[in-house]
Amino acid sequence: MSFVVFLDVDGVLNTSKSCVVAPSGKYVGIVEFRLKLLGDAMRYAGCDGVVLTTTWKNLRKDHEDFLYLKDGLARHGINILGETKEHAGESREDGILKYIEKHDDIEDFVILDDNHYGFEDYNKLWERFLDTKGQGIECSTYASATPSVSAMIFLEGISKSDKLLN
Repeated sequence: MSFVVFLDVDGVLNTSKSCVVAPSGKYVGIVEFRLKLLGDAMRYAGCDGVVLTTTWKNLRKDHEDFLYLKDGLARHGINILGETKEHAGESREDGILKYIEKHDDIEDFVILDDNHYGFEDYNKLWERFLDTKGQGIECSTYASATPSVSAMIFLEGISKSDKLLN
């Protein structure tokens, strides 16, 4: 693996205004066109797959909502490569940094999320963070004033796909 996407789901693949509901009824569902945008952007940027940072990763792997997420990603050619693990008191950025440290085959990455957490405290994360502001992947913007090349390429992939869909 060389290029991965650290993926949040809520606020990225859905929003609080999404009308779709996950199978259990406990989560807002995933919007299909956002899955397509993600898959298209990943192919454009040459990404190998996603690493889940989302709270959805805490579901049992046989839970209907996790299977729904996994199947939706798979329909668009997106592989789940793993998930971050945060222990009590650790933040999302801690989980990402630990994951990168344990996987020295990761050459580059982007982070798709709607929450800044403490990403701005780590330049390596901040310059690769694409902020959806809870409005979905199509509303992604650079968090950093000096984004990484990988973030620029990925955002260009989102933009190109979004224009084709509209």
